[in-house]
Amino acid sequence: MRIIWALALAACGTSGEPIEGDISINYGGDTIDFAVGAVIEDENTPGQMLVQLGTDKIDCDSNLDNLFSFNNPDGTFLFFSVLPEPGTYTDGFLSAMRSDNNSVHINSSTGSVTITTVGDRVIGTVDEFSTTDEEVGEITAGGSFDVLKCF
Repeated sequence: MRIIWALALAACGTSGEPIEGDISINYGGDTIDFAVGAVIEDENTPGQMLVQLGTDKIDCDSNLDNLFSFNNPDGTFLFFSVLPEPGTYTDGFLSAMRSDNNSVHINSSTGSVTITTVGDRVIGTVDEFSTTDEEVGEITAGGSFDVLKCF
C-alpha cells in the first residue's frame, strides 16, 4: 500500500522544463522556489525573448504574456522580456503571476535583470524586483536561473 501511495504522489509532481539556480519569489510572505521555465521569442515585442519561470507546467509551448489566454497553468510565475544577448537590464519590466482555476492575478513593475549567457540555455539573475498587491502585500523576487532557450 505504501508503494502505491508513493507512486501516486510522484505522479502528481511538477511538470515542465526543469531549471537550475536559486531563483525564488516571496509572494505575500510565502517564499516559493521556481522549478521550471522556458525562454521563447516574445510575440508582443519582436526581437526580444520572453523569460518565463514558475512552479509548474512551463515549457516551450507556454506563453505567459498572452493576456487573452484562458489556459494558464496553475501556480506562481515570473516573466520578463529582454534582448536575446548578454547584458544588464536595469529598467526591465517584470511581471509576477499567480494562477489558480483560471483566476489570474498579475502584478508588474520595473526591476533589474542580468543575462550572462544566451545559447541553448539562458543564464542570468533577477537582481531586483518588488511590487505590492492590494490583497497579498509585498511581492519580491531574486536569484539566479539557467533555463532552456526554445528558439
